[in-house]
Amino acid sequence: MIYISNLSEASLLIILLLGSIALSLLCFFLIQKYCTWLSLDDDGIFGTIFANTMPTLVGFVFAFVTVAAWQNYNSVSDTVSKEAHTLFNLYQIMDAYPGEAKKAGQAEIIQYANIVIKQEWPILNEQQFDINAFKSLDRIKNIFVNHKPSNFEGTAIHNEGLSLLSDYTDLRRNRIESAKSFLAKPMWAALIISAVLLIIFSALFKTKNIRIHAVMIALVGGSLGVMFFLLVIYNNPFWGPSTIQPTPFQKTLESISIIKK
Repeated sequence: MIYISNLSEASLLIILLLGSIALSLLCFFLIQKYCTWLSLDDDGIFGTIFANTMPTLVGFVFAFVTVAAWQNYNSVSDTVSKEAHTLFNLYQIMDAYPGEAKKAGQAEIIQYANIVIKQEWPILNEQQFDINAFKSLDRIKNIFVNHKPSNFEGTAIHNEGLSLLSDYTDLRRNRIESAKSFLAKPMWAALIISAVLLIIFSALFKTKNIRIHAVMIALVGGSLGVMFFLLVIYNNPFWGPSTIQPTPFQKTLESISIIKK
């Protein structure tokens, strides 16, 4: 698993394509050599129906699961962007606070963002959070909670700050809880078994040209390899070659650097 996570997207795609094609051809060779008594030789309407039904069912299942995993990946990516933007808004609203609260709050926000990027992000794929990031966020909360506004304008700003802080806490919690595999082990098992059954089913047919049959089996295996490639890169948003990067937090720090000048 560590080896796969270090691969590039192109390398992973090539490996899964070649592996699925090789396994498909191996299965085809074994069935054609040792299971000739199971060969399906029916040129009628029933043979056509059976030939179309199995690939359609398996293809529908793979398409549904792949789209669901992709939507989950995009949803988590959007949550990360919203979290970083909310953190930037927290930094900006601190400008309206008194000197000491402003200075301490903004410094803590910058420190917190750096901890998230450097310490917390690498362990997200294990659905963990960094204790230093948690403590830093707690200090930010204390700065907001302990502040006592002295006028109506300060009260309105303070309420907005508390609302942003609440929104940020929810977004952070969603990010951490989303750092897990979208597909459970039973679903992976079902998909793998379905792929194997499809290959076996396709290999059982009897054709006049065995080379064309082998090419078709290879194409089926390649298609399944592409589906598994998509599932692997979108299954866990914070693991693998397409892991979501802390780019929004880095841009937040860059924006803070710009407005500080």
